[in-house]
Amino acid sequence: MHDPNLHPLAESDDLAQYTLSNPLEVAAVLRNLMNRGDFVTIYFDRGKSMLTTRILDVDVKARRFRFDWAGQDAINRALQASPRNVFVALPDGVKVQFVCGAPTIVEYDGASAFEAALPEQLVKLQRREFFRLQTPIVNPYRCRVTLPDGTAASFNLHDISLGGVGLWAGALNVGQLTRGEILHGAALDLGAGIAFQTDLSVRGTRTVLLPQGEQQLLGCQFVALPRGAEAALQRQIAQLERERRALTG
Repeated sequence: MHDPNLHPLAESDDLAQYTLSNPLEVAAVLRNLMNRGDFVTIYFDRGKSMLTTRILDVDVKARRFRFDWAGQDAINRALQASPRNVFVALPDGVKVQFVCGAPTIVEYDGASAFEAALPEQLVKLQRREFFRLQTPIVNPYRCRVTLPDGTAASFNLHDISLGGVGLWAGALNVGQLTRGEILHGAALDLGAGIAFQTDLSVRGTRTVLLPQGEQQLLGCQFVALPRGAEAALQRQIAQLERERRALTG
């Protein structure tokens, strides 16, 4: 089962404070992934494909790094033709994400490998409380809001964190909701008797890859989450994490 925490972070998220742009710092993070032998997931071909790899070498002076290629030629060709590729790793629960252009094929230690330019920026998100956890598909969590035009809407949740929620957009025209818009008095029902109201700030939309295709999510951030609600939310997130670990081993 694919770890939902390995889904790429949305570009609309407020990630500036977690973003590294110094080449030495970026290279240090990549070298740490290499030394630990951590798996890195690459999303490519506009998010339609993915592969798991490991970083083999980091050359700061040349501003390049090398990573292992897939066992299937078709996947290697598709990645080589993909102009934008999102790399995601979770070393010790710290989310690392960066974007690279199309790689070239090189020889490394007598075998073929990929080489790409060192990323100009790298996100290192150390605050576990803002990691999104996927919510149940059966008996889904629900959110009822009043839209800016006064109409009521109800959404299933896709994910949740102490920072906010991802809502399945469904038939909603997400273009009518602008970044920073506040949805007042959103009512969340998380099951197990956990329900509360809070304001939600619209942060943008993101795309989730599903077997049946791409689906749009509405990303929202909690605004002044009530203290009692935060404590209940922490307990529910901890329970989700335990259930996820039990399923994934």
